[in-house]
Amino acid sequence: MKKVLVAYSSRFGSTEEIAIDIVETLEDEGIEVKLLNLRKITQIPDITIYDGILVGSGIMQGEWTEESLAFLKQYRETLNKTVLGLFVSSGEAANPKLYFDARNKYLKRLVEKFEFTNDPEIEAFGGVFDLSPNSIHSEQEKKILKQIILSDTTGFIVNDGKLSDFRNWQKIRDWTRFFARKVIATEDKLL
Repeated sequence: MKKVLVAYSSRFGSTEEIAIDIVETLEDEGIEVKLLNLRKITQIPDITIYDGILVGSGIMQGEWTEESLAFLKQYRETLNKTVLGLFVSSGEAANPKLYFDARNKYLKRLVEKFEFTNDPEIEAFGGVFDLSPNSIHSEQEKKILKQIILSDTTGFIVNDGKLSDFRNWQKIRDWTRFFARKVIATEDKLL
């Protein structure tokens, strides 16, 4: 059975929910999966045993989480020798006018920066704007979100005081199935 590691870091839960859905989709494809929250782990397991590795991050103020970036940096050599996928959860990616820019900015440039030569699968998914009373965002973070939402370039229609979810779950599952087929097509690892 093929094995995939899904490593992620999420600031407010959107990327975590995407990672969990990715795990479920991979399992439906017959793949054994390990989910690794990089913000909560103290020791990284041996990642050389996996046939594929997916690394995800939320985007805030134009940046990946430091935990996901540190993981990419520390394990760059190993990641370059396996089936690799990179994904982000970003408000920009939900807007068709900004999607390709977000994909380039948050993923293609990262592939170049870390010099991944194994043609990683990359995808940018929409995010969540939570302005509801139950939001885990601080009032300052809500102010920043409102400024982003109200800028002329985003095109978001978000109701103040509500949760607005811009993730396309079908797109997430289709991309994950594509990644699964790529992993399944690889030769088995020698243990």
